[in-house]
Formats: sequence, structure tokens, C-alpha cells
Amino acid sequence: MKKRLFILFLAFAPLGGFSQTLAKDTVAIKQVIADFFELFSQNDLQYMERNCTPDFGLYEVGYLWTTDTLRNFVAKRQAQKRVWVRTNAFRFINFTVRKDIAWVGYYNTATLTHTETHEKRTVRWLESAILVRKDRRWRLTQMHSTPITK
Repeated sequence: MKKRLFILFLAFAPLGGFSQTLAKDTVAIKQVIADFFELFSQNDLQYMERNCTPDFGLYEVGYLWTTDTLRNFVAKRQAQKRVWVRTNAFRFINFTVRKDIAWVGYYNTATLTHTETHEKRTVRWLESAILVRKDRRWRLTQMHSTPITK
């Protein structure tokens, strides 16, 4: 009897470690995505550089935004007076992790508040992202974004 219990324990013991690893990966991936979008809130390239692979691509409304495209976008925004403050919120739909590759689907909501008039605008997207783990850290390698219209 003890031998059977021991065999059952050995059979199911790895599952506990797997769920803990998946939970850790899920938290880390959520953080990478949220931190990346601070690029658009703060107009600071550090958020892209620490969260994306060098060959990152964002597919947005029929256009491919590379890291160079994003650098140019941020440079233009930095040269302008900041009149909108952006706050991001995410509702994650699914996570799939296979070794060092993960893909995730989520809703992204940006709330924009005008600095002078306090007018609020809300923009929503349905997005998916592919991440790779390099040097024990998750990084975005590809993202697809579709705006949600009313």
C-alpha cells in the first residue's frame, strides 16, 4: 500500500511545480505587457528596450511598427507639448506557454485625460502577443492590435 501511495505521489508531484511555473510565467508576462505600454504613456524608449526583442514587430491596423518606427514615433511625441495623459488597463483572455515561447490574448483599454480641460477619451483594442524567454526573462517579439469600435 505504501509503495502505491509513493508511486501516486511521484506521478502527481511534477504537476504542482508545473502550475507554480505557469503562475510565475503568467505574472511575468502580464508585467512585460503592462510595462511595454508605458512607452505610450511616458514617451520613454526604456519601456520598449527592456521589454522587446531587437526584431520586435507591432502589427497595428494594417501597418508594421518596428523598433525604429516606435523610436521615431516617440521622438515626435517628445518634441510636442504633452496635452493627454494615458492610463492603460488590461483584461487578459488566455495564456499559452510552451517552454520558452508564450502567446497571450487580452483587451487593452487606454483612458486619455486632457491635461487642461480634463476631458476623457477611451480607446480599446483586442490584442495578441508572442513572447520569448531569453536569459530567464520574457520579452515581446510580436504583437497584433485591432481597434474595437463601438
